[in-house]
Formats: sequence, C-alpha cells, structure tokens
Amino acid sequence: MVWLRGHPFDFDNWSELTQDERWSYDELLPYFRKSETYTADGDSSFHGFDGEVTVSPASYGPIAKHFVKAAEEMGYPKVDLNAPYQEGFNEHVYNQKRGHRAGAFNAFLQPIRQSRRDKLTIRKYAHVTKVLFKGSNNLAYGVEYEKGGIVHQAKCTKEVILSAGAISSPLILMRSGIGATQHLESVGINPRVNLPGVGQNLQDHVIGLVGPFVIDPVDGQHLTYLASRDSSPSDLLQYVGSGTGPLSQAGVMASGFVASNKTKLIAKINNKIIWPDIQLILLGIPKDASAIASLAKVYNLRRDIAEEFYSPVVGQDSFHIMSIASRPKSRGQILLSNKDPKARPWIDPKYYHHPDDIAVTIEGVKKAIHLVENTKTFQSIGARLSTTPFPSCRSHEFRSDAYWECYLRHYTLSVYHQAGTCKMGRADDPEAVVDASLSVRGTERLRVIDASIMPQIVSSNIQAACTVIGERGSQIIKEYWGIAP
Repeated sequence: MVWLRGHPFDFDNWSELTQDERWSYDELLPYFRKSETYTADGDSSFHGFDGEVTVSPASYGPIAKHFVKAAEEMGYPKVDLNAPYQEGFNEHVYNQKRGHRAGAFNAFLQPIRQSRRDKLTIRKYAHVTKVLFKGSNNLAYGVEYEKGGIVHQAKCTKEVILSAGAISSPLILMRSGIGATQHLESVGINPRVNLPGVGQNLQDHVIGLVGPFVIDPVDGQHLTYLASRDSSPSDLLQYVGSGTGPLSQAGVMASGFVASNKTKLIAKINNKIIWPDIQLILLGIPKDASAIASLAKVYNLRRDIAEEFYSPVVGQDSFHIMSIASRPKSRGQILLSNKDPKARPWIDPKYYHHPDDIAVTIEGVKKAIHLVENTKTFQSIGARLSTTPFPSCRSHEFRSDAYWECYLRHYTLSVYHQAGTCKMGRADDPEAVVDASLSVRGTERLRVIDASIMPQIVSSNIQAACTVIGERGSQIIKEYWGIAP
C-alpha cells in the first residue's frame, strides 16, 4: 500500500535508454497526476485530485514522526517523496480509501466490472499457457488458457496485452516460442522469435533488515502498536467507523532516500543534483511470540534462529529500519524448467551478486544505526540496537562490516519488487524485448504492459510506477488505434 513514484531521474533514465521522450519524468508527470485522488497535502503541480487511486496520509504512526524528526536533526529535509527531491525523508502516503486498500483492482477494474459488464469478461482461476500467432509476421490473435482442466482460446480483434508481471509475462512469452532460441529448444519448444532478453535483466529490491531497535514508552504511552498487547474494542470501532487508527497502518510507515558516499562524490564532481541510491524504510511493528513464528514462515527463517534472535525483544516496543540498495546492479534471470505450463520455472535473482549492492546496503545499515544512536530524538526515547547477534554470524565481530555482510547474506529478504524481465529498449539493444511503444519485437499486435518492461527498476517501491506504465501504455494504444483520449 506504499505509494512512492520514484525519483525523476529514474524516468529520465528510461527515456535515455529508449531514446524516447515519452518515458521522461516531465512526459510521465501528467499520467501520475491522472491516476491520483491525492488527499494529503501536496502541490497541484505534482499531484492529481480526481483520479481512480485514492492516496491518503497515514492516520497512525507515532514512531514514524520520530524517524522523520531524527532525520531532520541529521540534516535531511522533510520532503514530498512524490515530487522532485534530492535527498529527504517523510511518512508514507498509502493507496488507501478510508483506511482500506485501494489497489489496482478496486481502483480500475471494479468500477468497469460493475458498470460495463458488456465490455469486460474476467475468467477466474484461468491459467494462460501461450499466445496464439498466425502468419510469417507473427500476428497475435489471442491466447490459449486452461481452466478446470479444459483448454480454451480467447481471440482478439485488435491486440493481445500481457500484464502478468515480471515473473509470468516472460514465461508466457517463452512458452509461446519467444525467447532465446537455444533455451527454448533445450526444453522442447519450437522457437518463433529469437529474443535473448526474455526472462533476463531480473531486478528486485533486497532488504537489509536493521534491528531490532528497542525503545522505551513515553509518559506511559507506547510508540508502537503490538496487537497482542494494545488491541482494544475502541481500535476496531475507530477503524470500522472512520478507517483511521492503528488498524489502518501498513507496518512500513516512512522512508528516507539518501545517497551513498560514492554517489554524492560523483554528483559533486559532475556538478549535478543527487540521485539517491539508498532507501531506508521504517518498519514500526514490534515482535511478540506469534510474530516470531510468522517471521520464520514468511521469511523462510529457521525457527530456532528466529527465536534466538528475536526472543530478547519479545513484548517490548521495537522497530526495524530496512536498508535497501535502491538502484541495484545485480541482474538475475528466469528460465523454463520444461515446457509444461504448470511446471515451476527456474528463478535465479542473484541477490547481492554485484559487489556494489552489498557495499551500498552495508552503508545504508550504518546510516540507519547512526540515525538512531546519534540524534536527540531517538535517544530521548531510549532507542538502542539489540545486542543479540544473528546466530549464524557469531564468528564475526558484532557490527563489523564482515558481520553485516554475513547477516545480509543469511537474512536476505525481497521487497517483492521484481521487474525488468521484458526490458524496454532501442532496436539496437540485444536484450530489449519490447520497444518504446511496448510492442514485442518480432511480432505484431502483441504488447507487454507491466513491471517487466522497466529497463532499470525505479529507486523506490514500484506500485505507482506500475500504474503509470499502465496509464502511459493505454494512451499509446489509444493513439495507435486512433481513439480519442
């Protein structure tokens, strides 16, 4: 539910990589504004107020205010993170309406589903197996899908649009014969178009989960919300009645975007504004006994390790800060394991494969700890890093670079921002899968419109960027077919 667009340079970089101004920040800004109903304080130059997606400020997050205030102590400004900035911190705004998730389905599909059923057919529990083509020019005329054990076809009169995400869109293309010829032949699929970039260029944001930091109550009041300790009927009534209060929180409460020392130096040498490469996200949820079991399951962390690491802070007010290399250099890949449409693919994300990613994340770890340990704001509430080392890394000096690298490589978590596997690019880019109009190279009337087309992942949470890809893509289609905007 975090609504962050990314930095303007993210999109100017897309424009440079594609040599197409339509993907620059200035050209995309109207589409960002178009989709928003922005209910927080914001400049109308950068925000929209009558779009499909309701974007709201948080109604709860006392620890988030300390996080932002502490950053101001360190010289980082409080900025609108959905407008141009260099470095800065602020509480998150969320795609929420009265405290409830206002995701893409509710914002875009549900209104059409209710008002224009004649124009929209949804096949639930259907699994697309491949795109259907005809002719030597590979004209897409539909898709094949399986539902309830029966194979069906859905045919189109204009275009086929894949919007299955950075994992499934390349898989559908490969099963349709579009991908690296050698790989397709190796799994028994007849190649149709040799596009080596399909399934390559996989990018993601990887969490360095710094903490837990323990804090003291202030005037007997808790600054974090522990469900097993603090739940009350009034909290439920507040949420049901107004959509506000602690039950409306998303857990991740605020972000700071800062530049590594190397990035700052490059900006200074070139006399350019700073393009931050570290995101610090405040995770303001403390831990109880049930949380340890959930963490072990969700994060694939061995239960005994989770208990040893978190037991000392169970039941206390605590928080984490995520350190993320927001412009990672590592590139993974997705491949078919065989030609069975239901077979699990081979996914190698190659997290921290590039040495710069681990170095930048460690620098972010240190910045997070420095923020907590060297500001009056955090020290006034007794904020302190737990002294319990991660069990798998006890052989390293606690808090040394070697310790943090060990910790990050053992406790490696995804933010679920997979992107880039059907890369958009120029005709002379051998890894480009789609052109700047999002059409799949070597085919006709087939486009991909989702996170997979990002040539480089945006340097923040990606939901808003995915929405603007949809807005920009739909306008490209309307212009192609001569439909009035």
